[in-house]
Amino acid sequence: MLVSRTDGRPYINVIFGNFYSPAYDDESFIDDTMQLIKELGFNSVMFDTKAWEDFKERYETGALSQYVKMQEYMGASAREHGLGYNFLLLYLNGDNLYPHIRFSPPIYGEETVYYDGRPGKWYKYWSARAKYSMKEHVERIMERYGDGCERCVVSGGQSEAAGERDSDERDAVREECGNEEVIPVCSMWDPVVAPSFDEEGRQRYREFLRTLYHNRIDQLNAAYGTDAGDFAQLEPEEYWYSLKDGEGFLTEDEIHKQTPRFYRWRDQSLWKAKELELYFQDMQTLLKEKNPQLFLCPDLSQWGYFLNIYGRSQADADNEFSDLWDTAVRGIDMYALAPYLDSCHFITVPVTPDGYPDAYVVSCQHSMMRVMNEGRQMIGGIYWGRYIYNDLYAFLSPAEMIGTMTACGMDGYTCYGVNGLDDGGVLNRMDQSFLDALALGNRWCGEVIPMRAGSRKKEIALLFPSEMALMEPFETGDNKIRRLDLLGWYKLCCDLGYQADVISSHQILQGGLSQYRILVVPANDCYAAAAHDESEAKIREWVRSGGVLLHGPQDALAHSCFGIAGEPCEKMPYQYGKTIIPQGAAFCRYKSGKSIAEYIDGAGCCVAEYAGDLLTELADQKIRTEYTQESRAGSYLGAVYAFGVQIGASYAAKNIPHVPYGQGNQEMYPLIQSKTTLVQDILDRYVTPASGIRERGIETGVFANGMVIVNHRSEPYELPVAAHTYIYQYPPQRRDDRQVLAGHSAVWVSHK
Repeated sequence: MLVSRTDGRPYINVIFGNFYSPAYDDESFIDDTMQLIKELGFNSVMFDTKAWEDFKERYETGALSQYVKMQEYMGASAREHGLGYNFLLLYLNGDNLYPHIRFSPPIYGEETVYYDGRPGKWYKYWSARAKYSMKEHVERIMERYGDGCERCVVSGGQSEAAGERDSDERDAVREECGNEEVIPVCSMWDPVVAPSFDEEGRQRYREFLRTLYHNRIDQLNAAYGTDAGDFAQLEPEEYWYSLKDGEGFLTEDEIHKQTPRFYRWRDQSLWKAKELELYFQDMQTLLKEKNPQLFLCPDLSQWGYFLNIYGRSQADADNEFSDLWDTAVRGIDMYALAPYLDSCHFITVPVTPDGYPDAYVVSCQHSMMRVMNEGRQMIGGIYWGRYIYNDLYAFLSPAEMIGTMTACGMDGYTCYGVNGLDDGGVLNRMDQSFLDALALGNRWCGEVIPMRAGSRKKEIALLFPSEMALMEPFETGDNKIRRLDLLGWYKLCCDLGYQADVISSHQILQGGLSQYRILVVPANDCYAAAAHDESEAKIREWVRSGGVLLHGPQDALAHSCFGIAGEPCEKMPYQYGKTIIPQGAAFCRYKSGKSIAEYIDGAGCCVAEYAGDLLTELADQKIRTEYTQESRAGSYLGAVYAFGVQIGASYAAKNIPHVPYGQGNQEMYPLIQSKTTLVQDILDRYVTPASGIRERGIETGVFANGMVIVNHRSEPYELPVAAHTYIYQYPPQRRDDRQVLAGHSAVWVSHK
């Protein structure tokens, strides 16, 4: 747990900015808002503390600008209202995103240089001067304001006895669990890497390319279509995508054919990710040199990760789109950054890429965070308020979202926010029903989180499409559909009662597959853009030992690992109990393997099983063909299930497809309405869900001593499980002595 010293409850934090009026100049607004924050069940407030000239002047001369004056007043007001406070130290990262609200230029540690020689107004993340200026800012903030900061106790884990304690004893349980005091700080917020075209920046990028291509200029020339004699001869217009290829984004065809345009885009994405990793590695050390108690928990993205909204498709004439909302443009790999943080997290928004409210987006993204923070504290993140493109909380409840985050294993959370007027309204401007549900949810999670014992149960792993997340922006054709394939698989696993974790190749390399029997591989058309020899060897060994892998059409991992390749085909219905009309962006048929489901009209195999001698033969043939050094280790005891349709994309689709004209009045269904048991029948061969609940729209989080059940439906849900203890968000209804969970709410049920 992450327990607040302020009130002994889990860390529940809200961002409160004062760079806009009225918080900029109205003390009564500050006091009223602090009272509201307290009433809503938060125990700490995060101040938007930028390193403008304002703070530097305060450090050096004592001068008190209006901005700094009001932030100091906010600190005093927070303490008067029984709240802790901490800092969002925006400087050196997202600070440059808001030039229109500054009254003085930002303090650059060292800025980049545009190609034409102008100042870049972005930071050099590799600059020692820039990093030390960030270090100075954090240290001086802590020196001046640190005494009043929120402090938390990091427990070694939830007490196994916590669920058996009465509410009067929980404070003692929290004290028993505590073993380290920390100060949460949101440094390195929303990082964005930019190139620099001065000589230093050019040389740095050339050396990156030299390492990437193993000092083989011939390999780079083949990829780029150049004829350079040495890496030192490369000029920006040869290696940087926008200078060579313009501002347009890649097409699907360019990705699949791996054209020179694709390689230049790929390489700059890999460079951005590497620079961020190096920067975070350095800052972890630098920021803790003077303040080892700092608990680094930056919001790595304000608008989600991978499943973030496709803003351009939602924008109207009055609303500009920021490409930087798409984390594929930013070149960020959060799984890679996790080791350099105390809690790796980001702000989630319950909305799909196409703008629909969806609670499972929050669940899926918190599953990512749970994996990123394996074995340590997990701070969740959520957006509260009227979202720019949709009134999300007219369809979803704040209590419901808190239930989802709690089911996912969060130890506390931070949220955005108060007084962020640029984002279309926030929680302090929401109606009373929203505020009541938020207050109720905060009180509930403060009671439930200390009761959970042990880690959340592991059953199924979904492989995060890291390469696509890093390299393929929304503007690439059908990208939205491919991103929805992950969400759809996740929702399907949840609806079938399974506990699903979204892992990455980083976890596979660390041996993490041993914790699972099932691995699902959602769409990732950029998989072949990176080498995976080591992770694929671990996947093969895992399947040899009994692991079961499910993948979609034309999957590069399945082909590279096992030699399984489908033949592309047109979209067509398939048969499994009923006739189902698939959706998605790719379709194929299989000519080998055991047929599990067939396309209609004799069009071939839609779902194939590869197991036993056939899988062994195919995999070993692939290994020999590729001249790998991997030794043969006998027969494969596991299996691979190859799907010719994108099951996840079909399950997450919002539109309902028409029956193909050629099928006349034949009865056919979209996957979501077919009641097909195809995936369930496959999974049930290997894993029995611990939750015991298999209902669409009912999410579970199973722990050692009980589980959280979240009802995402609008109608009440009759609980099928008998429990020792029930803790509801809303007073339960009763039907013939049965426990009933209200719509859009959660309950904790504990075992004796």
